[in-house]
Amino acid sequence: MALIGDIRKRSGLIVTIIGIALAAFVLGDLLSNRSPRRGINTIGEIDGEQILATDFNLRVDESMEARKMNTGSDNLTPEEQFQVRQSTWEQVVNETLLLEEVDRLGMSVSTAELDDQIRGANPHMYIRQSFSDPQTGAFDPANVINFLQNLDNVDPEMKRRYLTIEKAIREDRLNTKYRNLITKGFYVPEAFAKRDYEARNTKAKIRYYGAPYSSIADSLVKVADADFKAFYDKNKQKYQQEASRDLEYVAFDILPSDDDRMRIGQEARKIYDEFATIENVAAFVNSTSDVRYDSTWIKRGSLPYQLDSLMFNAPVGTTFGPYVENNMYQMARLVDVQSRPDSLRASHILVSYMGTNVNPATTLTRDQAKAKADSILSVVKSSPAKFDELASSSINDDKTAATTKGDLEWFPDGAMVAPFNNAVLNGKVGDVLTVETQFGYHVVKITGKTNPSKKVRVAMVKLAIEPSSKTMQDIYTLASQFANESGNEEGFNRIIEEKGYTKRLAERISADMNSIPGIPQAREIIRWSFDKKRETGEVSQVFDVDNRYVVAILKQKREKGIPSLEEIREFIEPLVIRDKKGELLIAEINREIKTIADIDKGYHALGMKADTNEVAFAASNLPGYGKEDEVIGTVFTMEAGQMSKPIKGNQAVFVVVNEALTPAAPKDDFTSEKRMIKNAFATRAQREAAEALKRKADIKDNRLVFY
Repeated sequence: MALIGDIRKRSGLIVTIIGIALAAFVLGDLLSNRSPRRGINTIGEIDGEQILATDFNLRVDESMEARKMNTGSDNLTPEEQFQVRQSTWEQVVNETLLLEEVDRLGMSVSTAELDDQIRGANPHMYIRQSFSDPQTGAFDPANVINFLQNLDNVDPEMKRRYLTIEKAIREDRLNTKYRNLITKGFYVPEAFAKRDYEARNTKAKIRYYGAPYSSIADSLVKVADADFKAFYDKNKQKYQQEASRDLEYVAFDILPSDDDRMRIGQEARKIYDEFATIENVAAFVNSTSDVRYDSTWIKRGSLPYQLDSLMFNAPVGTTFGPYVENNMYQMARLVDVQSRPDSLRASHILVSYMGTNVNPATTLTRDQAKAKADSILSVVKSSPAKFDELASSSINDDKTAATTKGDLEWFPDGAMVAPFNNAVLNGKVGDVLTVETQFGYHVVKITGKTNPSKKVRVAMVKLAIEPSSKTMQDIYTLASQFANESGNEEGFNRIIEEKGYTKRLAERISADMNSIPGIPQAREIIRWSFDKKRETGEVSQVFDVDNRYVVAILKQKREKGIPSLEEIREFIEPLVIRDKKGELLIAEINREIKTIADIDKGYHALGMKADTNEVAFAASNLPGYGKEDEVIGTVFTMEAGQMSKPIKGNQAVFVVVNEALTPAAPKDDFTSEKRMIKNAFATRAQREAAEALKRKADIKDNRLVFY
């Protein structure tokens, strides 16, 4: 729909620019003052560069506003706020590291290059997105030129956001140059391409016999501490971990008591008596109800079943209630009944003026805009055919509607801003009139209405059934007593058993999480568990989160780095047992199968599974078993007709016979292989460059202190 409908969507240049500024992966100027500043709280440190908390919070606030504009919401949920803070931190880290790299490499974006990205023949995607028609997607370079020529006259907030997108373009160019530098610096020697070709096309026809580890029951395998130690020493580097915590906790739900429900019910009945006779219904609802007055006209079938039939068959003033629905006492009063169309259609010519933020180039005052609209109305009334011509011309400040001769198409009753909607509703099809809205003055031609139907306006008073202060205090007292009397893990578990409380577990909670099972907003609990002073077995204070009181105990701490054997003992136990089974199976196989001649009899005696397949050296999966690199690697060290020794694989112990080896067909041109390897690297470079910089950087994250 055209601009007049944007009151519902809040789209346009401002929102688009904010969206791009939020979503773009750019380098930023958060650290424009790059010298360390001591003595000031920092949110973190990146390669010795301090990130000031004040600067970071300003960046977060800007991102919060951008999120609101893009979602059309006045407020963000706690979870959305947390996500914005997380993404902002990631942006700051990426920006800082990339900026350091391009500075070191001497890369820059010239003024001429930036200008070409904005006003050139092939403008940057951010410009195209920001200045394209939101309905048709059409991009007109003239709009960019016109906007820039009047940049000093536009709304200051719009100017600031445009400068943000301009900076984003500069920084995106730097980002692109940096990634291209990596990609273009990659060279594939012919020897590498040849090796890759041969690895994918050299094939071996094999017979393989697998003795699965599952053939031996775990209970038959005895593992000693030495076995765990040996496995740990050999594999501990594979188990590098981030810091995490295990928690146990009890939640005390804050729910209304029976006394609370009775009290609110009595209050609802008193309000109902006054509601039935009050004159200013809207004011009464707004001063009494937990939900504000809604003046929407409602058609039959849209009200709750208790109300629909009553309100459409009763006189104005009829009241109903109170009744309980959605944990609220509710009551209704029929305010008005009208016959109204479901949908309306109109065309318009918009004349904006300074301050409406529709046309940044306009210099018209409000009075001048009114005079111009009245003049257009006179022309159209004397010559109706002129409407389409004028609506399609530059005189129409709604550029979207100008592409459709001003036609706004069909829209639901109540969808447009109130003055415009009422003008169309109250006029007759064919009428041409003027009306003022926050967008300016509109010359409106009413072109259609659906047949009217009966609609009602119903006032609702809703009172939430909530716990009283006394109830909240009583529940808090229970939680507080539990926290104070627990003292340690033994006391924690003892009281849970005595009182019949429900204990829940949250495992491997990381510092950047915001929730634990059953509690979406558990940030304060997580921050508590990661406090450096916190000890395993420590019981927390009472947390007030998500309409409940929570008491937690720190069950286990894991720090970043290589875990101790005890930390991962339970996790690696199946693998230690598997290795022990492998030793037993290898010993059995060596007893039964010593040569190829022993295979047919030996594999039957051992209950091994036999398979025949063709595999390539570059493959990693063994048909029927999955990933078995050790087996496939061994195959290509064997001569045709040779049998392997027992091979300890991931799923079984194998014996393999290489029946035939087929080399890759001779080839002289490896252009396609070079291209494939290079493209694969280019994809990785685009995806992994930032992660590589992070791995190399010294990043200190202090966000837990602040959030």
